[in-house]
Amino acid sequence: MQLTPISPEILNFDAKAPLVLLCDHASNAVPAEIGDLGVPAAAMQDHIAWDIGAEAVTRRMCEMMGVAGVIQKVSRLVIDVNRDTGQAGLIPEVSDGVRVPANQGLSGAARAARIDAYWRPFHAACESVIDAHQKAGVNPLVVGIHSFTPAMNGAPRPWAIGFLWNRDPRLAQAMIGLVERETGLIVGDNEPYSGKALYYTMQRHGADRGLAQTTIEIRQDLMANEHEIDQWAALLADLLDECMTRPDLITPKVFP
Repeated sequence: MQLTPISPEILNFDAKAPLVLLCDHASNAVPAEIGDLGVPAAAMQDHIAWDIGAEAVTRRMCEMMGVAGVIQKVSRLVIDVNRDTGQAGLIPEVSDGVRVPANQGLSGAARAARIDAYWRPFHAACESVIDAHQKAGVNPLVVGIHSFTPAMNGAPRPWAIGFLWNRDPRLAQAMIGLVERETGLIVGDNEPYSGKALYYTMQRHGADRGLAQTTIEIRQDLMANEHEIDQWAALLADLLDECMTRPDLITPKVFP
């Protein structure tokens, strides 16, 4: 079984500022070859299919800062590129209690076809962008842009923004300190999720190269319109501009 490969969108490939933005849950699109996932249309507009607002923030930051970015064009319900190919949930059969009928009982060939068509092109694009930076002598900060729901399983999430990390805390801790310095927002340290549990894209493209990295999680109800999107993009751009000048962050270091 073969599927037509879908490459992500690369923004500002030729930019060589020391920052790369990766948006792996940008889209709720389902390729025509996959057909109907069997998920209700309303659910395809919900968080289970994509990180609402993440693409808009990524694009705005790339535009404002002139930095490179990679934007995935396939829903995580088709395949979640923030997971390794053997990791649970790569092709979810159920997401937040919603069954995905088209993902039930997939054959090995069908899984491999999705990996080849949608997962590999995303990670190849990320590698090409970061390789180009390093060949030019630039060690970029690597930042994932995600969003999260204001409540989960009935429990409110108080954080306005969170910064995830696995072994390398440098960029997350720097950004937490800067957000707290500049705003009165409630900031999450490995909240609302932990980078120690799920961090594939950042680990592969940032941490494994020794590049300082973090996944930024923004609460969806706080970026519900263009004005709020612009505010988040401007805030993060200002803070990352400061981080890009810090030798302790732009010097590669691999954390065991």
